[in-house]
Amino acid sequence: MDLIRTTGYHRRPAHVVAEKKGFFAGEGLEVSFEEATYAPGHNQGMAEGRWGISLSSPDTMIARTTRDGVDFLLFMQAEEGLDAFLIGRPGIGSLEQLRGKLLAGDPGDSNLDLIRKKILRAHGIEESDYQVEIIGSSPYRLEAFLQGKVVAAMLTPPSSEKAFGAGGTLLAKAEDYVPNWPLTGGWGLRKWIESHRDLVVRFIRAWAAATDWLLEREHFEETIQLVMEAGHINRERAEHAYGKVVPKGRISPVTIRKVLELRIELGVYPPPHSPAERFYDFSYWCVSDRRWMIAGLRAARRNNGPCGPARCR
Repeated sequence: MDLIRTTGYHRRPAHVVAEKKGFFAGEGLEVSFEEATYAPGHNQGMAEGRWGISLSSPDTMIARTTRDGVDFLLFMQAEEGLDAFLIGRPGIGSLEQLRGKLLAGDPGDSNLDLIRKKILRAHGIEESDYQVEIIGSSPYRLEAFLQGKVVAAMLTPPSSEKAFGAGGTLLAKAEDYVPNWPLTGGWGLRKWIESHRDLVVRFIRAWAAATDWLLEREHFEETIQLVMEAGHINRERAEHAYGKVVPKGRISPVTIRKVLELRIELGVYPPPHSPAERFYDFSYWCVSDRRWMIAGLRAARRNNGPCGPARCR
């Protein structure tokens, strides 16, 4: 068995199925997973090569590539759509009440923090109008929220559910501002990806086979049970996660461009701007199975993607 060390904030449905139903093992892979809790630590560890693959937000990858100069590369897209909410403490009933207050944050220039900025700017509230303390991922932001250290936080389930249960107020839904957000991708240092091409292709093949299996109607119930057990989550959350799975882990050039456009809009990606193709390589996915090559070529032509004959061979 060849070992691949991965990290991320949750094990995704396809990951759970690939592990539990033997798709990783079928490709001769042992896939370890270390849960990330603090974005700066995760980002530094990826930059230093502590893990080969991160299964987390493509936006984080793009942020660290463009702002820190670390050459990361996306090779797979795992999930699309974002369940995230800007939630206020009891007594905070509007976005206007956040002016001059302290909010919980993560790295400040990627993912949920970026979306928080978009939400607040849409309502005329600039970053200078409030303070942010970098705390960590949703469970840690929730802890600060419940302790009253911050008046609001961007949270994802199940942390958001706990915040609402404690009397939190819904101030905004991320989906209303960034629909079809690329939630999770597979990415790593370009030099590691390129030097481990065979491992990456086998990883994609196992992941894609897992999506094929879990998206079959007759496997729905078993998949939900596996996800609930692996993540210690309720059925509603498992079904939400199931609904975000990208078939075969195929990259969507359109959604990656959305990330770049948002970063440019919010001023966190100054010029000169690279084309979206700088940040991903479709060829790893294409060569995983010749049948996918044809599908990939068609999808790329529809989306103006880079998977031309020179790339997919």
